[in-house]
Amino acid sequence: MTPQQVKVPDTWQGGEAAYIAFEALVRAGKRPGADFSYHPPARGRRMGADMEADFSFVNPPDLAMRVQDSFYSPHEGADTEGTDIMTKAQFAGQGVTLIMLKYDKLLQDSDWIIGEALRYRDHS
Repeated sequence: MTPQQVKVPDTWQGGEAAYIAFEALVRAGKRPGADFSYHPPARGRRMGADMEADFSFVNPPDLAMRVQDSFYSPHEGADTEGTDIMTKAQFAGQGVTLIMLKYDKLLQDSDWIIGEALRYRDHS
């Protein structure tokens, strides 16, 4: 499959990958503000240092998603992987499954990867 072309609106608060995920959630029938909330990145927050999700859900209540934007890459090494593991564990301790959404997979087929995430399947 060919990667999709994305035009992110100027009003969007966040990265391209988060926008792609947001739009795919809407296409999957999830309603912003009712079924899920998007949490734009805070200004001045250091990358990789936060333990937050980009998307939290009311329906289903035990699911959250975090986008691994285009800056995220395997060469970032064990520190980034360790942070992801710790973040997932913190969410699990609260009874929430955190799904990581990889940028390249969102570009390839956002509807599929979001569908999988909504089924609690993490392909990161």
